[in-house]
Amino acid sequence: MIKLISIFENEETKSMLDAIAKKVDRKIEWTTHEELFEKLLPTELSLVLLPQSTSYDIYHLCSKIKNEYRNTKVSLVFEYETELDSKQAIRAGATDVIFLSSSPSKIRDDLQNAIQETKNQISYQFDQPKKNGKVITIGSTKGGVGKTSISVNLAASYGKRLAKVAILDLDLQFGDVSMFYDVKPKRTIYDWVKEDRNGSQIENFMTPYKNGISILAAPQRPEFAEVITGDDVKRAIKTLKENYDIVVIDTAPHLDENSIVALEKSDEILLVTHQDLPTLKNTRLLIDTLETLQLLEKVKMVLNRQAKVKGLTIETVEKIIGQKVAFTLPAMEKVMITSVNEGKPLVYSYPRSQVAKKIFQMADTIFAPVGTSGRKKLKSKRVIHAGGMV
Repeated sequence: MIKLISIFENEETKSMLDAIAKKVDRKIEWTTHEELFEKLLPTELSLVLLPQSTSYDIYHLCSKIKNEYRNTKVSLVFEYETELDSKQAIRAGATDVIFLSSSPSKIRDDLQNAIQETKNQISYQFDQPKKNGKVITIGSTKGGVGKTSISVNLAASYGKRLAKVAILDLDLQFGDVSMFYDVKPKRTIYDWVKEDRNGSQIENFMTPYKNGISILAAPQRPEFAEVITGDDVKRAIKTLKENYDIVVIDTAPHLDENSIVALEKSDEILLVTHQDLPTLKNTRLLIDTLETLQLLEKVKMVLNRQAKVKGLTIETVEKIIGQKVAFTLPAMEKVMITSVNEGKPLVYSYPRSQVAKKIFQMADTIFAPVGTSGRKKLKSKRVIHAGGMV
């Protein structure tokens, strides 16, 4: 049973909500905002009706409840729709919004929907044990070798097989993962680091795509990258592993603290290289560094855009980098550029192309999911807008 709690400050509001709650066979437990947290228990299912007040900041209090009590949902209560700041409500993690100026039947329906939404979301959390997702990090020594293309298409190929796939964009200054999926993130890893210190609400900061794929996007401004530390990356990977079947990490084209943390926490490392001597030279340097870090056993080499290049056969490439090439992807610039411009992964827009087939094979070689035919559809999240919840 879900406990229904609200803050008592206005007798008229109290009477109205009591009458509405009675119509849906519920009883509200009233308290003050100072004593609210004494009424909440970490293991108890609760819905807090949080009225607008001059005694506290409704968004700050909502965020505090959401961060400290995972099993508690918050529905904001305003008199009029014009009082709602939708952006702040989203950032605070509100489940729903109720407007007292609405008709009694509308308020009743909104309350009933909030109760049902709370029940659905919390039940879904309880039904799902923590996962132990596989972490695959894609790295390279320079930009332009196709690292991000491989990252987004690898994640997309797993999206056809698994319930949940996360892609973490660790190219924190100039990450393009969201652009490759043609989505515009409202919240990024920067917002998550600033607002969710215990990591329990990371789902609220993910940008959903389709087929169970979600993106923890890079910051929207390059200077925000300085806020994210190695400890933040470690915490993000740990949380994503617990909530997703596969975590694909797209790194920056250089080694920094955050990239090293990602490599250390990975189950598999894909190093992308190209058939030109400067790239191969730098790839060899990166391989030597990973050997020093005792990470070489996780590494699988990917030769992207393989073509006939005089003097640079696969054997020559392997000799230069000192590693066997595990996967090769053919050069098909036209379909790849088209898929990027359209914002659709190649494995979706051109699934019969040679590149797509090779990526599917690579995905299955790295991790072949078992028993995913009965994949559950992710529950769609409702979005707050100025007129309420949709």
